[in-house]
Amino acid sequence: MKKLLSIILVAAMLMTLLAACGSGSGDTKPAEDTKPEAAAPAEEAQPEAEPEAEPEAEPEPAEPVEIVLWTTYTDHHLEALTKIIDGFNDSQDRYTVVAEQQPYSEFDAKLLQAVSNGTGPDLTGMFPSDAINYVTNGYLYPFTDFIHDPEIGIPNFEDQMAPGLFAEITQWGDGDIYFIPTTFGSEVLFYNKTMFDALDLTAPATWEDLETCAKAIHEAYGIAGFGTDSITDTFQGWVVQDGSGYIDVANNQIDIDHDIAVKWLDWFAHGVEEGYFRLVGEDYFFSNPFGSQAIGMYVGSAAGVDYVYSAIPPEGEEGHFEVAACPIPQAGTQDYISSWGSDYVCLAKDEEHARGAYEFLKYMIQTDTLAEWAIAYGALPAYRDAIDTQAFQDYAADNIALVALMEEYDRIGYLPSVLGAATVRTEIDKMAQSVALGVTDAETAYADFVTAANAALNEG
Repeated sequence: MKKLLSIILVAAMLMTLLAACGSGSGDTKPAEDTKPEAAAPAEEAQPEAEPEAEPEAEPEPAEPVEIVLWTTYTDHHLEALTKIIDGFNDSQDRYTVVAEQQPYSEFDAKLLQAVSNGTGPDLTGMFPSDAINYVTNGYLYPFTDFIHDPEIGIPNFEDQMAPGLFAEITQWGDGDIYFIPTTFGSEVLFYNKTMFDALDLTAPATWEDLETCAKAIHEAYGIAGFGTDSITDTFQGWVVQDGSGYIDVANNQIDIDHDIAVKWLDWFAHGVEEGYFRLVGEDYFFSNPFGSQAIGMYVGSAAGVDYVYSAIPPEGEEGHFEVAACPIPQAGTQDYISSWGSDYVCLAKDEEHARGAYEFLKYMIQTDTLAEWAIAYGALPAYRDAIDTQAFQDYAADNIALVALMEEYDRIGYLPSVLGAATVRTEIDKMAQSVALGVTDAETAYADFVTAANAALNEG
């Protein structure tokens, strides 16, 4: 019994000692303000799990890169261009093309100033003959790498257009393509078909044929048989068709053959003197004299066909006649017609804006879109596939000028666009007019022309 009592006393003392060791933080008595809280349930005592990560928000789409296009189009032309722009903008979300309409009368000066100041557009239309200052000053961003890119390029770009048209847009010898053509225009020969039928004449294929027709019209009706809206462009055609050069770019010299130039100057001047040829003079364009039957045929822009129709009295009224058009006559060894294409250039300063300009033009020249634009613009598409669409063929069938233009397509030529070339054109006009009006002879006029033109080609 004593032994059992001793065991109980030892156990009680041990429990008291363990209780004292388990309280507080080593003090014999816990502080009143540190009374332990009740123990949490077992599951809450475990370390808390990491909160489930919220899904990452989708990044805000970047704003489309704005591509500014300057245009002088108005009315239905601007409406048609806007439709193409809207279609492109809706087709993708990387770029937004914005058209800014500019006054035609101020466009050239305003564009050059804006580009020089770094505030110009990314994209605009330009003739190759106007491009030389922009190429020389490094203002044009070439399309070359984009066109040849295996992913975004334009297959068969060169093969789709007339050789002369491709040569014109790559003429600066550095291998770069600075232009993407959209439509093509040039001159055609409008003639009074009623007169031709009455005289049993056929549309002239050569300049000799044309001279014969002009003489017959003059003899029968007492009017000039032939004229041209631009004696400059027509003279250029005469000499190039006859095998002459034009400008020796390497040496900055006129390369128009003396004998060929004098021959054509005298040929035209003789016709003016005899009355079967005439200059346009103060009429500026021959559509009105043609419509009033003061001339039997003339060379003019295919785009001017509506002016021709509006100048002719309506059917049933006095003076009405049937009009027709045919390709420009040819002579000599080289087929040639002037190139008056509508080409676009890129003026962007960085690759992303340049690519946007390119992507828009690539969209614009896709076959069906370009055919639709050419119909609205009244011109010939620059690419064969668009010309061959049923929509364009149906439209062109009722347009005498476009039918003639399609026949001329592979005769497109070009003349070098170099510094001084604009003055060369001015001097050609002066030379041809002075000889035709009898102010000076062909030999003297040609010599004066060469001196003035060479000086212009060597300025600066």
